[in-house]
Amino acid sequence: GQGASNINPGNPGGTIALDDFRVSFTPAFHSSSTIVDGKPVYLGNPMGIVIAPEAGPVVYHMGDTAIFSDMALVHELYRPKIGIVPVGDRFTMGGKIAAEAVHRYFDFETVIPCHYGTFDVLAQNPSEFVAALGGKPRVFVPAIGETLEV
Repeated sequence: GQGASNINPGNPGGTIALDDFRVSFTPAFHSSSTIVDGKPVYLGNPMGIVIAPEAGPVVYHMGDTAIFSDMALVHELYRPKIGIVPVGDRFTMGGKIAAEAVHRYFDFETVIPCHYGTFDVLAQNPSEFVAALGGKPRVFVPAIGETLEV
């Protein structure tokens, strides 16, 4: 109804095998809605996503989420080496809590902060997250449009 096409749906716990990688869906603790004609419309369960290529590091995009103890299971089951971590606060984890999630539940080689600076009530940059990590793991903060090769 909103113009999306070529959809390949899934749910937390499920995995889709594609040509050169697998995509697995994980829980995320967040709301999921939009406003249409002035009214909220439910959009389904929020999720994180694990991308596991046949060759190369496993990537875990947490999605918009709070910290939750089952992140330990995501690490145990998928062993992600790259984490895309929401750090904007208010609607997701703030920098210090996001760093705690990284240190407590994961053994990432690289983390990429996300979900910050898009509007005024969010953290405008990932500096609190970067500082709270204390230099471990490596942090990549891309400029808008910058790419990272993994």
